[in-house]
Amino acid sequence: MVAGLLSACVLLRGAQAVPLADQIPDLFGGTLATSITPRDLTDAQRPRVADRFRGLSAALSVARSQVPVPSASGAFGFELVPAFDAYERVSQSLGPSFAERAPTLGRHQWTVSVSYAHIDFDTLDGTPLSRLQSAQPALSAGFLAKLPPLDQQRARDNVLDVNLDLGLQFDLLFLTAAFGVTDTIDVSATLSINRVHMRAVATAIIQDPNGDGGAFFSGTQPGVVMGGSGACKTDFTCARDHFDESATGTGDLWLRSKWHLYDATFVDLAVVGVLTLPTGNADNLLGFHDPTFTPWLIASKTFGRISPHLNLGYAFRSHADVSQAQWITGADVRAATWLTLAGDFLGYRDDGSDGINDDVVQWAMSFRVNPFGQLVLGGVVQFPVNRDGLRADIIYTVQAEQTF
Repeated sequence: MVAGLLSACVLLRGAQAVPLADQIPDLFGGTLATSITPRDLTDAQRPRVADRFRGLSAALSVARSQVPVPSASGAFGFELVPAFDAYERVSQSLGPSFAERAPTLGRHQWTVSVSYAHIDFDTLDGTPLSRLQSAQPALSAGFLAKLPPLDQQRARDNVLDVNLDLGLQFDLLFLTAAFGVTDTIDVSATLSINRVHMRAVATAIIQDPNGDGGAFFSGTQPGVVMGGSGACKTDFTCARDHFDESATGTGDLWLRSKWHLYDATFVDLAVVGVLTLPTGNADNLLGFHDPTFTPWLIASKTFGRISPHLNLGYAFRSHADVSQAQWITGADVRAATWLTLAGDFLGYRDDGSDGINDDVVQWAMSFRVNPFGQLVLGGVVQFPVNRDGLRADIIYTVQAEQTF
C-alpha cells in the first residue's frame, strides 16, 4: 500500500518548471512506456487523451473570447446645445454590456470601467472534463510486429485506457478607459489581469480482456503503481500522475478606435478597429502569442425603448493563436430611466485547424443600473447554446462604469 501511494505521487511539477500549456501533454513524462515484461525493451506512446490538449494554449486563447472585452460605447450619450454652448445628456438606454452600438461617447467625454468575469470550464465537445477518456492498443503495431508469435498473440488484444479528471478556471479583470476625440470618433484602451488555475488527475490502466497477460508498463515508467488495489492490484499494469498549478499576471492590452460614419432612419453604422498586444504570458495561458487585429462593423438603432444591435468582426491572428470570426446580435431595452435589460447571442467560429472551439454560440442576459450620477453597475450571465469546444455551463461577469 505504501509503495502504491509513493508511486502515485511521483513526477510532481511546479508552475515555474513546466508552463501550464504543457502540463497535460507532459503527464506521465509525455509518453507511456509499455512492453511484454516490465524490464524488457520498451514501446513508447503518447496518451491520446493528452494529445487533445497539445494546442491548449491556442485553444484557451480563443476560449477566453467567450468573455469579450466590455463595450467601450459608454452608457450615456451627449449632444451639443448651441444656444448654451454645452453638451446635454441624451435620453437613451444604458447600452449593452459586450456589444458595441454605433454612436460614440461624444467630444471630450471620458469613461472608465472595471469588469470581472469568472469561467469554470465544464465540458470538452460535450464530454465532462472530469470524465475524459481515451483507449488505444497497449503496444503499437510496429513494436508488436517485432515480437515472437506467442507474445504477439497474448498482447494483441491488450488495451491502454487513460482516464483524465481535469479542472480549469479563469478569473479575468478588465480595466478600461475610453475618450471621445470628436463627436464621431472615440478611442479606448483595456488591460486585463488574469488568473488561471488548472488541476488534473490521470490514471492509465492496461486492460487484458482474455486474462492471459501480454503487456505491462516498463519499470522506468514515471508513476507506475506497485502494490495497488482494485483495477491496479497487478503490479506494472497501472500508472498515475497529477498536478495542481496556477498562474497570475497581466493579460493582453486592447487598443480600440471607433468611427461613427453613417446615420439613417432605420440604422446607424460605425466601424471599429481593435489591436491586441500580447502583454500576457501565452505559455501560462494568460494571453495570446502574437498581436491580433480585429475589424468590426457595428449596426444599431434606437426605436423608442428598444435598441437592437449587430456586431460583425474577424480576429486576424497568427497560426499559433487561431483566427476567428466573431459576432454579437441582440437588443437592449430601457425598462426605466435607471434600468436597462439586454439579451444577446454571441458567436465565435474558428478556422477549424485546431479542432477545438470551431463553432461556439453563447446566450447572454444582462442588466445595467444607474444608481446615481453617471455611475453604471451591471451584471451578465452566459449560457452555452451548443456544446462545441471547451465550454462552461455558466459564465458570470460584473461591471462598473463611470462617465466624466
